Amino acid sequence: MAWFRYWWLLIVLIGCIQTDQTPPVANQFAIYIFQRTVISQFEGPNQNPTTALQTIDLTEASIVLDQTDLVEYNWPQQQLRIRNPQGVLAKDRPAEMDIEGFFVLVFNQQRIVMGRVRSNSTAMAADYPLLLDTIESYSNQQAISVYQLRANSGTIRSDAPHSFPNPDPAIAEAVKLHLREIGKLVE
Repeated sequence: MAWFRYWWLLIVLIGCIQTDQTPPVANQFAIYIFQRTVISQFEGPNQNPTTALQTIDLTEASIVLDQTDLVEYNWPQQQLRIRNPQGVLAKDRPAEMDIEGFFVLVFNQQRIVMGRVRSNSTAMAADYPLLLDTIESYSNQQAISVYQLRANSGTIRSDAPHSFPNPDPAIAEAVKLHLREIGKLVE
């Protein structure tokens, strides 16, 4: 009978040890997309992307794209190929994925970039990062959206390579390393 008690104690201890392990890699890279109404408190005279990045409630995102939705990330062009949620075509996507949304890019549970989602055909200016919806393609019968991450609207028409829009090179290198490790980085 004493052996049985020790056996249960060992099982409980192993269970406790396993709960202290790091979360799975699948949650390290994500893009949270918000409807404009969620972000409206930070627009106009109150515009402050830094405050918005740190204080927005991520649970209010209408769409969350994680690294399983990411098909590939072209680093020199800052171009992301993403599977559309629920496999919908671009014309059927929610407006916040095209011209009326905001995004927050999260890496390793740290908010690192926030900005507007825009269509590449939109001429509206912005002084903060943009996630530009450029084209739609198909891969294995799935609708794929192609976005480009830009520092601001002044860089929209440039064909030159773009840098990651977070000013900290250590963060950019960590994101790049992670994408390389999961096989989704194009260099």
